[in-house]
Amino acid sequence: MTEYAEESAAPFAQRFEVAEQRRRQSLNWDGIARGMRDFSTAPTTRYYRDCEIALLSRAVGDLRGKRVLKLDLWNEAINTRILNWIAAQGADAYGLDLSHIVASRARANADAEGVALRLLRADIRDVPFRSNSFDVVYTMGTIEHIDEYAQAVREIRRVLKPGGTAIIGVPHKWDIFLRPLLVNVLESLGKYPYAPEKSFSARELRGVVEESGLRVLRRTGILTIPGILRMADLFFHTRRIPLTWLTGAAAQPFGFAETRWQWPGYFGYLLTMVAEKP
Repeated sequence: MTEYAEESAAPFAQRFEVAEQRRRQSLNWDGIARGMRDFSTAPTTRYYRDCEIALLSRAVGDLRGKRVLKLDLWNEAINTRILNWIAAQGADAYGLDLSHIVASRARANADAEGVALRLLRADIRDVPFRSNSFDVVYTMGTIEHIDEYAQAVREIRRVLKPGGTAIIGVPHKWDIFLRPLLVNVLESLGKYPYAPEKSFSARELRGVVEESGLRVLRRTGILTIPGILRMADLFFHTRRIPLTWLTGAAAQPFGFAETRWQWPGYFGYLLTMVAEKP
């Protein structure tokens, strides 16, 4: 009887520990978002948005009538508002985020722009949609913040329709501008708000994607720009220092190249796999 009770208690204790960990993660992101200023109009954010648009256009094409799910609403709350653009193309756009604050800010921004989005607070490790529900799942700079990133990719595969497209982007370990090194230095000093953050090699990311059952169509990426330039631009923008004209001008050649040709993305900070559900 005692042994049975101990065996029954073990799964419950594990579930409780997992739930508590995710609650703490949610509260952590709530705190980060609560104190973060909006930088959607910063010059390098416009560049970032243009790169996302080019990536989506190449990977998916016409979005009209497609059911699209985005994992993580940070960009909709504070950054590029890319899901707003996806909805404006005629897609049925859904998004989720673990943080109540992030989801609330994203919803307020969509309402202010008159964009119809279906947003909810949920966990990317347990996506609350039926299998075979979406034509496209898009996640950029998200799964690297959790240890269970492989589980999140399996969830992407599950909710995709057969023939559906997954676009999965993460920090590139071998970024030519050494941004992961810069992140590691800032993280060691307690100055990187998005920690923890894992970077991946192309082989690592491909392995995670293929192990989920998705078929990789091609490797690409976005944000082939020095990380220090992006950070300087956001520093100037959020503190209203009148030097964003300089960072904006410096970002223009990178934006010109990335939005016109696909090959620069191969060197981008956000390594990306475009994959299909067989």
